[in-house]
Amino acid sequence: MAKLPAPKALAKDGRSLWVQITSLIVFEDPREIHALRQACLLEDDVARSRAELADSPLIVQGSTGQPVENPLLGTIRNATALQAKLLASIAVDSGEVERSAAGRALVSHRYA
Repeated sequence: MAKLPAPKALAKDGRSLWVQITSLIVFEDPREIHALRQACLLEDDVARSRAELADSPLIVQGSTGQPVENPLLGTIRNATALQAKLLASIAVDSGEVERSAAGRALVSHRYA
């Protein structure tokens, strides 16, 4: 099967993740391709959120003046949790030992 081209909507970080994963795994199931696409889009979202957070304080003023964590921290946590679920949802056939090991290594590396 030919190499799966990256979606045009991906920015730098999402495209990098796409290339990294598609170099390890051959995708044929449209559901897996969709999960990968969404995970890569989330990679871009997280990168943009982290860039925004770099110029912002970690603690901000809440609606009643109390100190609260910057909402971007929750946004990043939620996006990375969803991304981990999407990547974990990519099915692995029992006979594909290399794919399984590569998939586990990738997820372990990204979310350790």
